[in-house]
Amino acid sequence: MNFIRPTAFLSLLLALHSCSDDNTTSDETAVIDPTEEACTTDQVLDSSRGPCDVTLPYASEYEESTSETTRTIASNSIPEHLVGLFGGGSGSLNPNAISEQSETYELPLNPTEATDFTSLLNQNTGPQYSFGVLLNGVELDPVAAEPFPHEGALSANVNWEWNLEALNVNLGLDCNNAHVQPTGKYHYHGSPILFLENLDIPDNEMTMIGYAADGFPIYYKYAYEDATDASSAVITMTPSYELKSGNRPGDGVTAPCDVYNGIYSNDYEFIETAGILDRANGRNGVTPEYPDGTYYYVITDAFPSVPRYFRGTPSNDFKLGR
Repeated sequence: MNFIRPTAFLSLLLALHSCSDDNTTSDETAVIDPTEEACTTDQVLDSSRGPCDVTLPYASEYEESTSETTRTIASNSIPEHLVGLFGGGSGSLNPNAISEQSETYELPLNPTEATDFTSLLNQNTGPQYSFGVLLNGVELDPVAAEPFPHEGALSANVNWEWNLEALNVNLGLDCNNAHVQPTGKYHYHGSPILFLENLDIPDNEMTMIGYAADGFPIYYKYAYEDATDASSAVITMTPSYELKSGNRPGDGVTAPCDVYNGIYSNDYEFIETAGILDRANGRNGVTPEYPDGTYYYVITDAFPSVPRYFRGTPSNDFKLGR
């Protein structure tokens, strides 16, 4: 082992001291505080659901009629299946009790595709549309009004680009991925589990389950492998969204930070080659109800589950806060 002689070690210390004292020719070195913590979020990833063990005291009402150009749907927004406990009290999933609504939706009977997609979320003002209505009369309304920084009452300074993903945080959803608005309207944020179970949907058939706000049909999960051939195999449709990798770019003050984990809808990104479906979780093709072909949407198990974009022009009857 080699040792530095005392006299040499002392000379080295004096030289270092001399350099550090001379601040006229050297730059200051930044000091890193080892106690400074990395930016994190207090939002918790939570996909748990409440039980569905409540029978509603209302009968489900759904009526559909058509004219030459319009499909009209009337509903009281009450499902036929069991729901969670809502309305306050012990075990309640949120304080809003389910109540009958009086909804009328007018949709184009022969919808057309728009030149571009329309988002359900306006990044300046928040959610602007619900997505559609199922054949039980209950709305699909996937976008939560939960912008960053999540401080209760909404203010003009919220960041709608970073909106909590209702399916991945605890917003009091029951087993149907549904809960209740302050108006008493029961609505789905994701796959309507018991509604689908009651339909007993086979995995070798396309099954239409509702209409989107632009008039195009909605199917659940399965569709023809060859979109142009109704005799081709029926397969599970895959969305083209993936969870981003790395960390969010925010500072924790104006935008969230921490790792992309699905807490925010914006944690996901559309990658055209990642799946079968397009940005609106849909595609063009033939279906049992539209043998000549149409654009149609698909409810998937994976994100986004319920589409977050329209391919056509949405009816104002689905505009939120109207």
